[in-house]
Amino acid sequence: MARKPKATTAAGSGDGERLMRRNTSRKQAVLLIHGMGEQVPLGTLREFVETVYQRDDAILGEKQAWQGEDAVEEDKLNQVWMVPDDATGTAELRRITTPPNQEGLRTDFFEFYWADITEGTSIEAVLGWVKGLVLRPWDAVPKSPRVRIAWISLCVISALFVAYTLSTLDPTGTLFSWLIWPTKAFFSTIHLPLGLLLAAAGAALWIKRRYYSAIPPARIKVTPLVLLVVGGLVLAFLPPPLLASDKVWSGLIALGLAALLNGIIAPYVGDVVRYVRANPQTVEKRRQVRERGLKLLEDLHRINPVTGKPMYERVIVVAHSLGSIIGYDLIQLYWEKQGPTHRHDPVPDAEDAYNAVDAFVRQWWVDKDTRPETFNLDEYQQRQSELFEAIKRDLNFRISDFVTLGSPLTHAQFLLRDDGEALELDFEERLFSSSPPRPDRPFDTMIYKTHDERGPFLHFAAPFAAVRWTNIYDEHWFPLIGDIVSGSLTDSFGPGIREHNVPIERPGAVEPLNRAVTHTLYWAWHKSFRDNVPRHITVLRDALFLKADMISRLGPAGRRAAAQRSKNE
Repeated sequence: MARKPKATTAAGSGDGERLMRRNTSRKQAVLLIHGMGEQVPLGTLREFVETVYQRDDAILGEKQAWQGEDAVEEDKLNQVWMVPDDATGTAELRRITTPPNQEGLRTDFFEFYWADITEGTSIEAVLGWVKGLVLRPWDAVPKSPRVRIAWISLCVISALFVAYTLSTLDPTGTLFSWLIWPTKAFFSTIHLPLGLLLAAAGAALWIKRRYYSAIPPARIKVTPLVLLVVGGLVLAFLPPPLLASDKVWSGLIALGLAALLNGIIAPYVGDVVRYVRANPQTVEKRRQVRERGLKLLEDLHRINPVTGKPMYERVIVVAHSLGSIIGYDLIQLYWEKQGPTHRHDPVPDAEDAYNAVDAFVRQWWVDKDTRPETFNLDEYQQRQSELFEAIKRDLNFRISDFVTLGSPLTHAQFLLRDDGEALELDFEERLFSSSPPRPDRPFDTMIYKTHDERGPFLHFAAPFAAVRWTNIYDEHWFPLIGDIVSGSLTDSFGPGIREHNVPIERPGAVEPLNRAVTHTLYWAWHKSFRDNVPRHITVLRDALFLKADMISRLGPAGRRAAAQRSKNE
């Protein structure tokens, strides 16, 4: 049933007063950073807000505000509003805002859109990146079974592409005859049933996604489907004289692989090529993405001219896929500018909070011989929240949480660096940030004072002393099951990350298709979820923590300190 918006009344004398109260009410912001691919502005944000907010029956408690007064029960959604947004830097986007939650906090949802900057990656750049992966030594490939299976598959596909291309260009026609002959014999035998099967499967998949899936039509990627159907029909109905030609076979297969690279891999892997590695061809794109992202974070930290205080009490950064690498960079860069480093005056009364987190820094990274077998994550995240509360009233830093979904940071030593040793050196030299932060060598602490004894301060690679990090992923040993892009981050980025390995399933699909390639399903909604919300959505909602006040995360001492700071103000 179509959703019917609530009727609006004409502007009256009380509207200005209500608008002023709304603009000065307590608010929190969620910044969503989309992943790789040909994203549509607002498409990702709409789906995300519907799943994490509009369909969460508990988020407003008794203050439920349904969108659509005559909506049937299963179509009821919590009310949101789309309003003009001058923070994201593009007229294509809007801010989505909500009514107050149980603690009186409203939530504004923003999207950081960067796909236009990385659009148009050349196939040469993608092939160069793939070549670098294929030529990597075996001992430099991560030992994860799924990564090694994927790496071997990439090597085989690359070798076949080269072989079929050379066979097509070979004037003698004998260079790769040993490869062409069995290929031709095999497909000549099954070409008709194969073509019919591909055509039927393609049509069935399109009908299912178009009419029976929760995926909006705009999200249906037709290019792979067209390639499969056309390829199947060509194989099925090529005339016999052409079937006899080795060059036709090798040319068609090479053309199919080239179309695969240009039509599927380039739009997605191309974003990775342009961002993860700094080189003369990519550094300008990286700069543009980071500058736009930092500008957006700065706008979210603006001062409200009415109250004289920051617009938002906290900012939650949520990032999917490649967006998690971008979000990670932006948090670190913003901390360098606005965190409690020596670029600012020391934060009053924050030393106890610094020491509480620094105890975990020394326990895990310095006293390795005596550290406990398990990291006390609950206590650590509570200390992070207390440190966040201690600094946010004196510094313009209000990023409380970082939530990563399907993050390729799990392959950091494969994507960002050449091996694990190089990655570890980057952590030691404070190029990358971990949770808990690495100590500032040689002092074995993240806390320091300047030469003139000003301080205490935290170093530039310590944002996760205050920012809680949650990582949600769907890992399976076989690359096509689950989400090959994602995985655990704690081995590389530290044990202070709360992780959830959540198997994601497509409702209505048979095994193993219900678990195939789940990378884009972290917040995809299905009508069957209303009676039984799956775990990957519940842990995402819990990580965002939109239902309650930030203070409720603190222990008794933290709540008393926060109350005292409010009283002093």
